[in-house]
Amino acid sequence: MSESENFDFELELQLQAEQLARFAREQKSAEKTEFFNDIWQEAGVKDVRKMTVQDARRTLAILSNSEASIEFVKSFYAQAVVNGMPSHVLNFILQSDTDGDGRTLGQEIFVDGTNPFRADQPKQNQYCIQKSYELDLKL
Repeated sequence: MSESENFDFELELQLQAEQLARFAREQKSAEKTEFFNDIWQEAGVKDVRKMTVQDARRTLAILSNSEASIEFVKSFYAQAVVNGMPSHVLNFILQSDTDGDGRTLGQEIFVDGTNPFRADQPKQNQYCIQKSYELDLKL
């Protein structure tokens, strides 16, 4: 990775962290906070400020298994940022690709608007399948 690509990558992560913090300030819900606390408890996180990458992996797995919505994932991690989640842990989360579709969690929730826990079929492949089907009908 070149120096300018690395700078762009770091800038993108910083912008995503800022978006999460802004989102957290806009979201104030006691109901969500209760759900958040359940997830933290299940993951074994007692203090968000002392989170490790292992803790992040556990929270990602819990959210993935719960079929959490994009809004919930954003709210959950946004609140963690506000509560002092370490930046290296946040970077790990934003760079994670739990569904293996080649898009990071940050890209999926901020750019694509897709579920970061379910692989998305590329539109390109859908188009190719549709086109080949049309060609078969004409033959």
